[in-house]
Amino acid sequence: MICKLNSVENLDLQQKTPLRVLHRRSPLTRTKKIIKINARVLTKEEVEVCCKHDLNLIESLSGKLVVAEVMSEAGTYIKEFVHGDFNRTVPNVGTIMGTRCDMLQLDVVNLSMVWPPERSGSKGNVVEEI
Repeated sequence: MICKLNSVENLDLQQKTPLRVLHRRSPLTRTKKIIKINARVLTKEEVEVCCKHDLNLIESLSGKLVVAEVMSEAGTYIKEFVHGDFNRTVPNVGTIMGTRCDMLQLDVVNLSMVWPPERSGSKGNVVEEI
């Protein structure tokens, strides 16, 4: 299953405004792009650390916890890409892997942007004033 995630490249998503932000955002469908995913299953030792040595929990989660680095277009709702938001984001990790998925933790590890943004009429990094 991890091979399916790791083969994702330049995947276009259709994301409806997530339910969790619908009260403050316009109800639109946005096209966003997942550029690349690098995923791996946690080792049993890593699961043991996560589960604080609870043997029953370790046994039930071994082979099921995944760490995934997702590179995406700005504005992509990553939580919804993982769990699908009741199929309001398609495709999603669950449809790609053929199973139900959810997220335990989300860490933003890098932001990459061109700054200042290019403006029409600009010459290199200098913006002409009117």
